[in-house]
Amino acid sequence: KFWFSVLSCCLMRYFPLLLALARTVLAGAWAWRRRDGLDPLQPTCERVYDDFADLAGVRVVAVVFFGRQEYVEILNPYLERALKKHGGVLDAVFFILVKYNVEDAMYLSKLQRRNGASVYMVPSVQGGSWDQAFGVCTEPDTVYIKLDDDIVYISETAFAELAREKLRRRFLYVSANVINHGILSAVHSSLAQLRDVRPTTDGSAWQYHGEVMTEPKYRIEAHTFYSDCVWRRWDCAAFVHEAFLSRLEDNSSCLFDFGIFDFHAHGFGTRSDLRDNPRYIDFNLNMFSWLGSDFADMDWEGLAQDDEHEISVKHPQRRGQHAVALGRAVVAHFAFSSQEKGLRDGTTLFERYKQLSQDLAGRVAVLHYAGVLQPSP
Repeated sequence: KFWFSVLSCCLMRYFPLLLALARTVLAGAWAWRRRDGLDPLQPTCERVYDDFADLAGVRVVAVVFFGRQEYVEILNPYLERALKKHGGVLDAVFFILVKYNVEDAMYLSKLQRRNGASVYMVPSVQGGSWDQAFGVCTEPDTVYIKLDDDIVYISETAFAELAREKLRRRFLYVSANVINHGILSAVHSSLAQLRDVRPTTDGSAWQYHGEVMTEPKYRIEAHTFYSDCVWRRWDCAAFVHEAFLSRLEDNSSCLFDFGIFDFHAHGFGTRSDLRDNPRYIDFNLNMFSWLGSDFADMDWEGLAQDDEHEISVKHPQRRGQHAVALGRAVVAHFAFSSQEKGLRDGTTLFERYKQLSQDLAGRVAVLHYAGVLQPSP
């Protein structure tokens, strides 16, 4: 009893200090950084602390195209970790209601009550068209970061890095380094960043076979965003997810940091869907940053008709500016519509990304919500 009393007294006395220390360690300010050595496929991934001090006076707003609560439940802990009031960089999160039902809207109301309507905001969007959705991002000096609602993993400093690169004003748009992306998956393949992992019979985590994937059926085509392997085939999407998760598991995910990839290095409108009457997209808009002032000369009619074509091709072309992907801002996009059913029915990827999110949700709850977990759908 004596030692229990002493321990209880110490915990009560030093709990605020311990909590402050825990916030420093777990609030999302630690990132893996790549340091190359003798073997280019075996870099050292070093933990580096980032206090985000350079972004303290910058307004950064995440813009989530909302609609599916089962995915937002996975995304939300990453958003909450990144809030500025929690030691991150996000001043607010805009939820743009795109495709949703009553249950989805009710779940969003729970998240608003938890985080406050001045932080988790639902701007009024008339008609749900793309020009109206992007049209709420009107503050010229604010860095906006758009996310699909099925972004299921976000590296610790991705929001900060996307804001920083945009503020350097070298590029018009800065995309995250997206796992399962119409263009970047081919980049990952070309740089031998995708390990040779093979499927199991029970749908569980794929098994490691080697550092280089040589199986012909997993070759990912470049110069198109509607590739057969990845965009059309869910098993290829499963492959890129499994290759990424295998590196996340052994703390070697920094291998995916390719520096900067210029989507427009070879011009504008260089990637089509390979049809007779082709549609051109130079990068998918799964997660990317821009300044509000970048939209001052936007062709809003063109945006309403085809947001990806206008933002990834026409707007940069008119401005004579390039868009890029930032290698250190690693995120995972769960599925394109052509992949979703196969990934949900034929793999355990959704459940495993959800478990990663739940683990983070538990840490976020202890640090910032007095132990109260996020609401369930």
